Amino acid sequence: MQDPRAALFGKHVNLAYSSDDDVREILTDFAQRAVTAGHRVVIFLDTDSAALAGQLATDVTGAAPGQCSLLRYGTSKSGSFGGALFGVADMLALLSRLAEDTLQAGWPAISVAGEMTWTDRPAWTPTDLFAYEHQVNRFFGDPRVTGLCLYDRRRFGKELLARIKAVHPGPLLAFTLGGWGAHLRLTGELDASNAESLPSILELVAGAETVVMLDASELSFVDAAGAGHIVRFAASRPHHHTVVRCGRGVRQALQLVGAESVPSLVLRDRVIAAAAS
Repeated sequence: MQDPRAALFGKHVNLAYSSDDDVREILTDFAQRAVTAGHRVVIFLDTDSAALAGQLATDVTGAAPGQCSLLRYGTSKSGSFGGALFGVADMLALLSRLAEDTLQAGWPAISVAGEMTWTDRPAWTPTDLFAYEHQVNRFFGDPRVTGLCLYDRRRFGKELLARIKAVHPGPLLAFTLGGWGAHLRLTGELDASNAESLPSILELVAGAETVVMLDASELSFVDAAGAGHIVRFAASRPHHHTVVRCGRGVRQALQLVGAESVPSLVLRDRVIAAAAS
């Protein structure tokens, strides 16, 4: 079985762990590969993770000045983030500033990891946490941004972990926002492991007062649940077309769940990237 950490870059991935050794290994691997790839890397840790921060500072090698940052929740003015009144909107704004500052500084990409125990605080309810994971997909619609959210099974309940996992598209599915109009590109596979993340991704372009282009040319597989989400999305925008570019398999899945009954849904043949001459 493929290690899910082998395909993290450019995606929003969720992993759960069960021991301190697990989280150290995962974060070290993530940060080291980001440093080696020339990315800036930022890791968010809990207030009580001083030992882990020290271990990571030793384990991750070869980082240029300012390339690797370890931030702990509300610990001090230097090397910290958050605080008593730090909420969902604040974290989303912080991530946006980090991405902007990183690209302006000349780094080609940013890899962000969060050891999410810091959210197990009175200021963050499970509802807040789920809202954050749902909304933060917008941040990861840029292919230059990678996210890894780590949850300790000893601190978070099974039901909450299942809900959180459902809104993370990676590692099998990646998405990119951009292009003309409202353009959303899906790549990889859309199956039972990640189909529930699709509504939150489609929501990123749902308010567009124009055509939505959904490029699924590189979507190799979609199951009935994923196809149903796409058809319902198009049906929810009856006055604006949703154009889906896709291959034969995806087209058949969409047709099986009623694509032809939605006038605003237009299916087009996929666009194959031309080979460089």
